[in-house]
Parts: sequence; C-alpha cells; structure tokens
Amino acid sequence: MLVQTRGWRAALLYISFLSLTLVLWRHRGPVAGKLTEFATRGEQKPETAPPPPAEKDEKPVVELGRQYPSRPPNCQASLDWLKELPEEVHLPIKYARRDIIVRSNPMSKRESITKINDSLFGDFQTIDPANPKDFTLNNCPSPLILDVPTYRKTPTDASHLLFGAATNLERLGPSIPYFQRWLAHTGARMFIIVTGPNDSEPDHKQMDKIQTHMRSLGMLVTLVPPFSKKDNSIERYFSLVKILYANRDAKTRWICWVDDDTFVTSMTHLVSALAQHNASEPLYLGAYSEEWNTVVMYGLIAMGGGGVFLSVPLVEAIEPHYANCRDNSKMNFGDHKLWECISRHTQARLRLLDGLYQIDMHGDRSGVLENGRPILTFHHWKEGYWSEDGAGADMIRHQRWFPLDRMSLATEICDTCFLQRFQFEPHTLLVNGYSISLYPQGELQKPRSESRFDLMEETWVTPVVVPNSANAGWDHYVGPTRRKLELEVEKVPFRFLAAFEVQGGVRQYYRHWGREGEVDSVVELFWVREEEWGESGSGNRDGAAGGGTNTTFVGSGSGSGNGNGSGNGNGNGNGTRAV
Repeated sequence: MLVQTRGWRAALLYISFLSLTLVLWRHRGPVAGKLTEFATRGEQKPETAPPPPAEKDEKPVVELGRQYPSRPPNCQASLDWLKELPEEVHLPIKYARRDIIVRSNPMSKRESITKINDSLFGDFQTIDPANPKDFTLNNCPSPLILDVPTYRKTPTDASHLLFGAATNLERLGPSIPYFQRWLAHTGARMFIIVTGPNDSEPDHKQMDKIQTHMRSLGMLVTLVPPFSKKDNSIERYFSLVKILYANRDAKTRWICWVDDDTFVTSMTHLVSALAQHNASEPLYLGAYSEEWNTVVMYGLIAMGGGGVFLSVPLVEAIEPHYANCRDNSKMNFGDHKLWECISRHTQARLRLLDGLYQIDMHGDRSGVLENGRPILTFHHWKEGYWSEDGAGADMIRHQRWFPLDRMSLATEICDTCFLQRFQFEPHTLLVNGYSISLYPQGELQKPRSESRFDLMEETWVTPVVVPNSANAGWDHYVGPTRRKLELEVEKVPFRFLAAFEVQGGVRQYYRHWGREGEVDSVVELFWVREEEWGESGSGNRDGAAGGGTNTTFVGSGSGSGNGNGSGNGNGNGNGTRAV
C-alpha cells in the first residue's frame, strides 16, 4: 500500500511539472529561460565564435595573480649604469635586482608591515671589471606587483600652509634640494629670514640669486633680511610671528615654523594630519622631544626642529603682544620663546601631532626610520647618519648627511610609501628608501609577542637618565622599545646607497658592506607605476633595467626590449597581506 501511494504521488508530480512547463513555454519570459537553463544544465552547448582580438592599443585588464603584460625575458644589458654608483663602491660587487610595479588600490592600507609571499630579489651574481661590456643576469625574476594606497598623480595642494624659517645663506644653499623635495609645486609658501656670515648683513644680490633659483625649482619662497638688525638668532626665529602673520592670505589656515634641517617626508601625509584639526580654533600643534631629559628640562613644548604648527587665530592672538614677548623673555631658544608667548597670552596648550620627530637621539637612528610608523617630519638630517662612534655599520662617517632628498624619491611613484615596511620570503624586510635587512636567525618568523616588530629597535645611544623617573628615556614619545639586534649575526643590513629618477620610474640601490675580505653586495630596485609600465612601444629599456638613463617601456607583450630584469612577469600580487 505504501509503495502504491508513493507511485501515485510521483505520477501527480510529473503531470504537474509537464503542465507547468507547457504553460511557461506558451508564455516565454525570464522564468521560462531559467527553467530551461536548469533543465538543460550539463548538456553540451553549441560552440560560439571566439571574441574578436583586442586592438593593439587596448590595455588588457590585469588581475591579482595573473601574469603581468611585459616584454619577453631578456636580461642582457650594458654595465654603463655602474657609473651612477658613488665612488666609494669598488668593483667587483655582488649584484641582484628586481622591477617593482606599483598599483594604486583604494582598498590597500599602509600597515605596520605588509607581508608579500615572494622573495624580493634573486641570487646574487658577481660583476667584475674583467667581465665583457655586455652581460646576462643568470637569475632574472619577473616583475613584482605591489598594491599601495591610492596615490596622487599631481602634487598635494598645500596652498593653505605658510612656512617660515631662519638661517644664514651658507646653511641655506645645501638645504635647497631638500626643501625642493617636499615644498615644490604644492602651492605652499615659505618666508626665510637670512643673514650673512656671523650674523652679518646678508648680501642682497646673493639673496636675489638664491630666491630666483628656488622659485625656478617650483618653490614659492621669499628670502627676507632680519626683522630688526639687532635681532639675535632666537629673536629672528620669534620674529616670524610678525613676518608670517603679515604675509598670510585668504587661503592661509596654518602658519608653520621649521628649521633649515627639517625634512617633511610626505606633504600628502602632513596635509592629511593637519586636516584632522579645526584650524578655525586657536591651536598650537607640535611634538615633544623624544628624550625625556629634554622634556624635564624645558617643559611640555613643541620642539622647533620637528615643526611647530599654529592656526591663524592663535597667531592673531599673540601678534599684538609681540614686543612684550620679545623683550620680556626668559627663554634661550626660539621655539621656547614662542611657547612662552602663547602660554602667557592665550589659553592654548600643546596638542600633539603624531609623527613629528625632533631627533634628539644620537648614534644609529635606524630604529626610528625602520619602525614602520608614518614619519611626518625628520630633523637633524645634517648631523650625520648610520653612525656609531664616528662610523656606522656601513663604515659611513658621522659627518655625512642623511640623503633624504634621494631616499624619498620613491614618493614620486607611490606618494606615501616612503619608509613603508614590506616583508618578503624567507627573512627579508624592506624599509622603502632606507634599508633592506635580512634576519638569518628567524627573527621575522617569531610570534609577534616575541619579535615585537611593532616596537622601535633601540639602535641609538643611551639617553641621559632622569633620576627617580619611571620613564626609561623615550617612553613618553616612542613608547617601549625592543632590544638592539646584533648586526651581521641577527640582522644583516643593506643600507640605502643612492637613487635616481629615470624616465617613468625611480631606481634605488642598497648596499651591504663586504666583511673580512668579501666584496660589497648591491641590490637594485626599479620602482614604476602600473600605468607607466603598461605603456605600449618598443625599444631599449636600459633606464629601467640598469643600463644608461633612457627608458622606453614595452607593454602589453608587444615589441621588443633590451634590459636585465625583463620578462613576462608574474604579478605575485595575490600574496599580499598586512600585519
């Protein structure tokens, strides 16, 4: 009986299905199409004609993990590019390279460390003067794709910022390329008080010549003599209150003090940081010294080297008290005098702007630059770098300046990626524009609770200890630190050596100093934007690949090119993740 009932039910369902199908067939529509698709699923469909081939000038869509359109593999190149390297680099050297294609991705964020499931470069190859003029790289890895936050294709609009500085003509000259890197073509204006040697009257013809030169480089700079001939260096710094306020315009929102050795690492980052504050209120923005002893001595003030940023309403409030503040001060530094006047005549108190670095640290500052946190300003770049007792791990002397104008060239490609950290397999950490470090004892693979790469590595000299203080020296600003790793054992450093703009991209060199008779090792990274790499054409790509400076890219797989590091690249972008 049970079997008979099931049979009747099956028959009724079948009859209902046939009836519904007949109705839908008579009234063809979307539902009928879906049912027909369901009923015929699995049947062989008739072949359709292939889509027409893409036009030659049509750029193919590139997805993560897909092979990137490029030229055929060809690592042949000349050795002419070696002429770019500083004289201190002597052949033979061990050499490796990689092309890095930067792709703008609005979903990408700058994290403390971005992990890439790929190696940064291949095996090293020895380059010797005895080699022929042309050579072939035995290990020629395909280009690497890196997704970065959306970058600007034009300079950031900073026309609402008005900067001021005080220096002498002798110190200003070497600072010009550094000012150019962050100030040019942004619309920000700058007034610089200048003197001659030993605070003498400046040479006005020389002032005009330097001002004309700086403006020709895209900087809206005006050089002015001291506000008063009697002013000393402290009073000149403070007199910017008068000069800058008098020269504000309708766009001005922030009036900013910097030194001639203050470097803004990214105008985009600075403008974004200031935008988090209401410039219509009387605001005093800046940062403490990193050294607790300095804070204890001078108080909770904004240190001038890291930058001091006042809203126009605050400058408007203190400007009428200029003479009183100038003549009745107990302060021995210009930034201290500025704070004194603000605290006497307004209710404004210092509001911290994270990322400003006074750099009251000495010795090897690698821990600061390699920390992964966005750095807005970096002071004391004229003091020397990578230095421990006169010579750092790379045997670079203390008196050599931080080449921040060259180090930061990566911003031409990826805007805010300068000093961004990328971790590669198996144990490599790139700090863009500063270093490549290898960790042969597995420091990068340790659990976060053990390695603590979120903390600064305390590479610099021990601070002056404040008696009876719980602050170890840097806790109030950089936070707790992690121990310094032993160089060449736990950490093998490749320090930034040089960088050059070539047609369409930026070429960087990093060097590891040869030890105990070994030759130096040099890594070349060529950074280029996706849209530049994909340009169609043909020709010699030496500028990107290491020979000469003229770069013609080959895109969409067409044409031919000559250059090491070339090839049909695997994007590797599917291995990007952040920690």
